[in-house]
Parts: sequence; structure tokens; C-alpha cells
Amino acid sequence: MGIDAVHTKYSTWDGAAKMKEFADKFKPADTPMKFEYPMIPEYKAYRGGGTQAVDFDNRIDYDRMRKYRVERTRAALKANNVGAVLSIQEWNTRYITGTWTPAWTTPSSGLRYSLMPATAKMPILYEQGEIGYHTRQMAPWLDKVKVAITGGGWASVIMGRSAHQAQRDKLVTQIIDDLKDYGVANETLAMDVWDPGLIEGFQAKGIKVVPATELMFDARSIKNPDEVECLRICAAIGDSQMQTVKDMLKPGVKENQIMGSMHKTAYDLGGEVYSGMLVTSGPFSWPNSRYMTDRIVRPHDILYVDVYNTTYNGYHICYYRTFSVGKPPQQLVDAYKIALEWLYKAISVIKPGITTRDIAEQWPPCEKDWSDILVAYEDQTAGSNWAHGIGLSLYEYPLVWRGCSLEHPMPIEKGMTFAIETQHGVPGIGGVRIEEMIHVVEGGVEILSQWPVDEIVVVD
Repeated sequence: MGIDAVHTKYSTWDGAAKMKEFADKFKPADTPMKFEYPMIPEYKAYRGGGTQAVDFDNRIDYDRMRKYRVERTRAALKANNVGAVLSIQEWNTRYITGTWTPAWTTPSSGLRYSLMPATAKMPILYEQGEIGYHTRQMAPWLDKVKVAITGGGWASVIMGRSAHQAQRDKLVTQIIDDLKDYGVANETLAMDVWDPGLIEGFQAKGIKVVPATELMFDARSIKNPDEVECLRICAAIGDSQMQTVKDMLKPGVKENQIMGSMHKTAYDLGGEVYSGMLVTSGPFSWPNSRYMTDRIVRPHDILYVDVYNTTYNGYHICYYRTFSVGKPPQQLVDAYKIALEWLYKAISVIKPGITTRDIAEQWPPCEKDWSDILVAYEDQTAGSNWAHGIGLSLYEYPLVWRGCSLEHPMPIEKGMTFAIETQHGVPGIGGVRIEEMIHVVEGGVEILSQWPVDEIVVVD
């Protein structure tokens, strides 16, 4: 089955059919002078195309995306009876504020943070050091930009106990003052990093604190069209990284050289890479070591790569493809067919209204196929046959895995985006791994990853 056939068979998002349905209902004006082109539902001309904002084309509407994310956060506050959320975790701060600083501040440094009171029109950002000088000018949509007091997260702990306590008290006072200004000081405060020092400080001042992790994952789980377009563009960058692998794969190249070139491809195309990717070859491919080394690729090696943590405007992708230096062994061709069947059998059932159990049930019990690598419990398969929500962080709602989804299902909703992956192999010979990026739409899915998946990519 060719790649087009695979994607056509399982992708139920059909732009051509929707356009024809719209066109059949469209009634043009009686004269060309009065004719006006209408807004076309689910217009998808970009689909991972241009990465730059231009004056002649709306493309990603960043203002709309920022406002959508703030409203999702506000709705989550209301649903959880919370007066405000204090975000120390960088991905949530980016979601709430639409701002970003170097990756060394992630994920929970405490060097900067944000506050979203339910009564505020837009959030407050507390920026690290002197960076606020620039941030205030660059992000006029923010309600306020203030000085970050380094009193939470890992940055505070390394000050020593007494300094930490003093800085913590300053931060707590700062936040309480702002809660008072926005009229929510008597309401519950949600905090996304469960920092014991801060909790103690807020509670000493009579502020009730609850975890914000689930609240923020709920807010981030449904993506708007601009967020999805960021993911499409990033998937296009990922496709290009796969081409980089194919172009340089030959005996004598090392796994870490391949990874370095994949980084360059991402940056050349306007993307970024946060904390790495994965290149695994030869004997490390089964079981899956999930990293890279300085191993030299040899003739007839199997190799797979994962572009995980490649980002565009902060939106992550994650998908695998499998390559072979020359003709692969028949055992791995057969293993690949099994993994592909597992993958697309699961994709074929995905649509709004089902649960994660419906997806996980498409995969066999772990001991049925993997007992030869000593797998006897589903807890040994974490990260194997599964799916994970994806967006501003690599893992979001929903997680799909036999280890949890069969007994604790979660609903699948329109607008969710996630990566879904399967693997298989033969001990002593090697393994194969494949993964797709999908967007849940009405009636099914749109597949975002476009690199060929119907067979092992053979590089002669």
C-alpha cells in the first residue's frame, strides 16, 4: 500500500469533499460587479507551508491565538472555582502570556513566572532580570510586566536556606498584592509547580493553594486553528529532518552526526529543538534504547529516528520513521508490517466521542508479542505502543496506553492533537518504530506527519 493510499484510507478529514459541499450550496451574485468571494469553512491552503508572517496573507493569527489561550485559561479557572493561576512552569507561562525566553529557564526555574487572575483581561508577566525592559515593548498585549522575584523553583533552592526563605516571602507578598488589586485575594490560588516553600509561604498568609497541573492541561488540550497550523508547519520541518537522514545515511556516518544535522535542518527552517531528538541503529534498535551514541552505522543496519522536541513557535512534534542501509532482513520487514497494522488499526477508530480505551484495545497485550525481550507486564511498555497529547509540551492530554487506558479511559475530543506510535522487533537482529502526528477533527483525524510510512525506507 503506497503512502497516499495509507493516508487516504485512514484520514477521514476530506477538504475536497467539504469544499464541494460548500460550493454546491453557494449562490453567486447576479452580476460580476456585485460578486464577493465568501469565507470558506476550514480553509487549508497553508497546511504547513510558509513559516513567516507576511503583510499579504493572514496565515497564523497570533493575536487570535493568544486571546484564545487566555480565554481557555479563564474558562478553566471558572470550572475549577479558582480565583487565579500562578504559573512557574515555562510551557504554561508561554501558553498564558505568549512570551518566551531562552530554554535554560525551562521548565520550572522560578526565574520568571506569570499570574492570570480570573478578573483580568490579560495576564501579568513577572520577567527575569533586565529582560522585562524588552518584554514590555515586545508584548503590549500583557496587562502588566513586573520584576520576577527569584523565590520559587529550582533557582531559589540553590541560594541557601535563609536566602531562599527571604526571597520566597518577597514573592508571596508580591503575588498577594496583585491578587488584592484584581479582587481575588480571598479566593483559591492554583499553582502549577508544587513548590513546598511557596505553598508554606502562601498558607502562612491565609491563601488556599491547589495544584494547577490538571487545570492547565485541560485548558491546553483543545487547539484552535492557529495552534494546529503551528503543528502543521513543525511537521513539515520534521518531514525535512527525515529527508536529511535519508540524504546522509551511509556506512561510516555516526548516530550523533545524524542528530547534529537534524538540529541544523530545524533551525534553517525556522524551528527550534528543545532537549534533543533520537537516533538509534543496529543492536540498540531492539529493545529500543531511545537515544543516540557515537555508534558508526554499518552496512545492512536498521536505523530509526524520532524528531520529538522539534518545535515551531513552541509547538512540539514527535514522530518516528525507520530506515535501512541497504535491503533490510525479512524478519524486520515482517515486523514492520505488524507495527504498521497496529498503528493504523488504532488510527482508524479515532474520532470525537470515543475514549482512550477504544484506541488502546486495538493493541495486543504486551506478553503476546514481546515476551522474547522479557516483557511480562504493561508497566514495561511505557512509551512503546501508545499515544500522547502534544502541543507546547511534548506530553499533554490525552495519554493512551494499555497500562492505564483500559481501566481509566479519557474522552477524545475534536481539536485534540497527539502523537501515536508503535514498535516491534526481533532480538539480536533489530527493531522498527513508527509514529504519526494527528489532529482530531469531525468524524476522524487529519494526519499531520507526511514522510512516507508504508514501508521501511531503504537507502542504497
